[in-house]
Amino acid sequence: MKIRILLSAALCSACSPGAGPVVPKTPVERQMIGLMQKFDLWDEDGSGELDEAEISAGLKGKSVPYTARQVIEFYDSSGNGKVSLREAQAGYGRVGEFEPQGQS
Repeated sequence: MKIRILLSAALCSACSPGAGPVVPKTPVERQMIGLMQKFDLWDEDGSGELDEAEISAGLKGKSVPYTARQVIEFYDSSGNGKVSLREAQAGYGRVGEFEPQGQS
């Protein structure tokens, strides 16, 4: 009897719909989801922080006016030479302040 109950509970939970994909409702939610996806993609070692090598790899082949070092200097509020997701989120609202060296 116990096996039948456990089996039916397992089958019901396997068939029940999950949380499903996250659907952003606002432009800010879309930007944050995009940031999290990019962050996860670039965080090759899964440390939860992007170092200069990971940022360089992520920027490779993209036409951007800044270096990985400049990105770290802009976002790294803790001063550890890396960018956490929290730091990236906090800095996202200040992106308009970013001016790469040599450009005014």
